[in-house]
Amino acid sequence: MSDSDLSQTIRMNSDGLVRQLRPVVLLKAAQLIGIALSGILIPRWMGPDLFGQFVVLFSLIMLWRATCNIGGRYIFGRFVPQYASRGEPEEVQAVFMHVLSTRAAIALMGVPFLYWLLGRLLPDASTMTLVAGASTYVVALVAGPMFGVQFGLNRLGLSMVNDPMRRFSFLVLLVVLGGTASLERASLALLMAQVFVLIVGLVLTRRLLTLRKSAFDPSSLWEHVRFGVVVYFASLLLRIPWHLGETALALQEVDSARIAYFGVSVAATGAVAKIMGSATTILIPSLSMQQEVGDLQARDQTLGLALKYLLVLASLFAFLVIAFAPLAIRTLLGESYLGALPNLLILAVGVVVLPLRNTALALAVVTGRVWLNVQLGVIAVGVFGLAALLLIPAFGARGASAALSISIVTTAVIGAFQIRSTGVPAKARIGRLAIATVAAVLVLRLGGLSPLVAVLAATLYLALLSAVGVIRWNELRSFLRSSGLLPW
Repeated sequence: MSDSDLSQTIRMNSDGLVRQLRPVVLLKAAQLIGIALSGILIPRWMGPDLFGQFVVLFSLIMLWRATCNIGGRYIFGRFVPQYASRGEPEEVQAVFMHVLSTRAAIALMGVPFLYWLLGRLLPDASTMTLVAGASTYVVALVAGPMFGVQFGLNRLGLSMVNDPMRRFSFLVLLVVLGGTASLERASLALLMAQVFVLIVGLVLTRRLLTLRKSAFDPSSLWEHVRFGVVVYFASLLLRIPWHLGETALALQEVDSARIAYFGVSVAATGAVAKIMGSATTILIPSLSMQQEVGDLQARDQTLGLALKYLLVLASLFAFLVIAFAPLAIRTLLGESYLGALPNLLILAVGVVVLPLRNTALALAVVTGRVWLNVQLGVIAVGVFGLAALLLIPAFGARGASAALSISIVTTAVIGAFQIRSTGVPAKARIGRLAIATVAAVLVLRLGGLSPLVAVLAATLYLALLSAVGVIRWNELRSFLRSSGLLPW
């Protein structure tokens, strides 16, 4: 391949998040639709017995895949913009091959264990089913970097297309192959859907594939892989408090209904937290480019603007919980789940400040100070463990919710301290946001946690933010128009 072909392949997309927002929103919507359809149609088509076997197969593949992750998305988001901005296409090609070859090696080492585990947990499954399941794991691990590198090149749409493509192709193949009545055929449909994704990935990255010796330099390979593993390890630590609550409650022999209240609350707030985290993560390629060229003012402006509106949205989520959670619980889950409301209210407090932590995490990735993320992860686990130990025996499920919120708030405060020396807090108007938030909380405190008072507090909150210049409607209108979400 000529140098010009390679240079064209690794050309960074110069469009910022705003101009890419329409495809990002559409693909995220497609992903959510795919998840909903899969969750509704597949159980109905298969029936409880067959679906139960399929869930074991699928969950083991996904779990094994997650444990073999080396943080490729973070590697690409950090190093690809750096090398592309320097005009070093061979280095971009090298980092791609580093991630690809490492994941392929991990897949080959892990596949015998997965095959054995599938055989133990699905003793009635055919050999073809086990082979198809293990092969799906290998293909998925190899295909991942082909879309992850698109994230590094700031081609956000292409980096997100693999998930909805896999989900919808699997649904079609499941019907075509008769997988609704056979675990073997369902496993083949799963494999074929993943192979389809791999083929698309190969087409997208065909010019990045190389066997050139310089693309496998051990020193740079270790630098890239170590970076990704550290960031991924930090993200795992930060997820632990979200998943330990049920176990801690069970160990304390808390009533199963109250454990269910906690689980429902964590699922709802966790979904919001994940969306907010994704909104910060997708900024990393643009931020890395700004960091590399030394435009720290643009970097801080981008992060500050995102932090400002994410904090506003997080606060509005808390007001929505107060105002409409009882109605939503009754409608979606039934009266028996109204006991989850106190847990939701407690967890909403943590969600309000979560964007501060996410901003610190993203900035640490961009600047290469990823051990700060590990420190936050260790603190999050430690604070949750200590708080849970003190609160769960006395307050049960509410104590677990409080422990999780305390963990989030603690790490958010530390995250705010980490970014204090940058221009991000000033761009986000943190001081004015805090004043408006305190005023709204006082209204809630004086008026009580009723739906009407929550709506009034949210109205006051938005009015104050507009009055002091935090929310600028012309800024919002320009943002929506530039993103293509507002046609006028």
